[in-house]
Amino acid sequence: MPELIEVDLYRKAAESALGRTIASVVIPNETYLVGDSGLPKFREAICGRQLLGIRRIGKLLLLDAGAVSIGMRFGMTGRLIVDGEPAIDQLLYTTNEVQERHVRCVITFEEEGALSMIDPRRFGNVELAPDEGQLGPDAAEITSEELTIFQRSSASIKALLLDQKRIAGLGNLLCDEIMWRSGINPTRDGRTLRTSDIELLASTIRGTIAELSDRGGSHMGDLQSQRRQGGSCPIDGYALERDIVAGRTTWWCPEHQL
Repeated sequence: MPELIEVDLYRKAAESALGRTIASVVIPNETYLVGDSGLPKFREAICGRQLLGIRRIGKLLLLDAGAVSIGMRFGMTGRLIVDGEPAIDQLLYTTNEVQERHVRCVITFEEEGALSMIDPRRFGNVELAPDEGQLGPDAAEITSEELTIFQRSSASIKALLLDQKRIAGLGNLLCDEIMWRSGINPTRDGRTLRTSDIELLASTIRGTIAELSDRGGSHMGDLQSQRRQGGSCPIDGYALERDIVAGRTTWWCPEHQL
């Protein structure tokens, strides 16, 4: 469930560790470390390095340690613990308890404290020097010009929004909220989008992210409470449709999402 908004909260929390020097790293199950580096190489690359920057691209959290970057992907249930305190107290669709068996990566510092990843379902991962070029433009600052690539695709609009190579940061909750707010049917092909649709979609993406960030999370949308059997559209009261689009459960209003 962590989407752009949650990962940005992780970024802000992790900033308290800026300037500290990495002393050690523990990854209990090495399969959680992806990419070309094994754990010995990973440790060699980051231990003794100062944490100089904390960045986010889409749902990818980046820790800049000297000249190298550590990428953290949180999957569906990942949370960041900073100096023993969860960056987010509650996360949908997972336990909110911090259990030892769910700890996937711990980075400790010479000065004090640690950054830890917990991930009950293990859909996230850690990577040394992830390829940032594989990610599309960040959804929080997306422009209509960057979305024109949708008009060349026969994939569903929701599938395009979920494709991190095309636009980075959106997950299932934000996608349903954005499409509902924009009045666009999530099952439509991208090539059916007109220029006016693209402009509306880009502004709705930015606006929705900004508003839900202020509210505190991707689960704080106006549609959220109605994403269930028997749910109705908060705009016009019509019964919501439930479909599987791009492999994800999708709730939308057949009355105003055209």
